[in-house]
Amino acid sequence: MLLGVLLTASAAGQSNEAEHSDELALSRRLIAALERENAALRERLASERSANAMLIELNETRKAETAALRDAIAAKNDAITAKDASIAAQDALIAQLKARKNSIWKRLGDIAIGAAVGAIIR
Repeated sequence: MLLGVLLTASAAGQSNEAEHSDELALSRRLIAALERENAALRERLASERSANAMLIELNETRKAETAALRDAIAAKNDAITAKDASIAAQDALIAQLKARKNSIWKRLGDIAIGAAVGAIIR
């Protein structure tokens, strides 16, 4: 009977060892799978960080471009305003010159001066 108990205990120990060995193999496979998943997640995180950095740079570039366009539009508007002021000044000068009419006495005086100069030159 003692021999039977020892044999059953030995058989139980061997099956227990087989279970432990199977459990150990399964846990090693699980650990390997988790390590692969962690590596993939680290790679994805690095990719996301890189993409995020590029998007931040793109956003800053767009902001700078928008500011430059606003400055260009402001300069264009200033140029248009200056041209409008120049045109208005020319229109005022034209109106002033049209309004200024020489009197008949001034014209007669100019003719007399011209005749006198012509007589002197002869």
